[in-house]
Amino acid sequence: MAIDLKFLMTTEDYVLETETFQMKGVNYYPLEWTFFGASNPTMLLTWDAGRDRILIRFEQYAVFLGTIEDHSMHEEGLRNAYPIVKLKTSRFTRFAAEHMGTERVNTERGTLAHYVIRTFEQEFHVLAYEDPIVEDLGKVGDTGVVVEIVDEA
Repeated sequence: MAIDLKFLMTTEDYVLETETFQMKGVNYYPLEWTFFGASNPTMLLTWDAGRDRILIRFEQYAVFLGTIEDHSMHEEGLRNAYPIVKLKTSRFTRFAAEHMGTERVNTERGTLAHYVIRTFEQEFHVLAYEDPIVEDLGKVGDTGVVVEIVDEA
């Protein structure tokens, strides 16, 4: 099974857990996450070597809005079981249009969309003109990450 954006937007009950998040001071792809993913949440809790590793990058004009806990702006369209949700319009896109001038700036880039990345613990919100790049990094066990359980009995 190849993990790509379509998979993450159409597969129910696939769970993500944040490994890293970076807001880079570079052009092109300044927002970058790596996630562990699994169809069984127990794999994430037990650090199973069969977990997937996934890289998600957003282009330079993307705006990181934080988590829902930061804003307390609940959105009805988000109540579903997909790891990534894309909304063409939302409270965040309307807020950005009113207060950030997104309907006047970078209009040649297309339509601004609201992306929500759901993880085991929280949701991340991003406004972006382009779909993120999703890269399947393979299984944790295939990447040289070794999980060792020490029995202290």
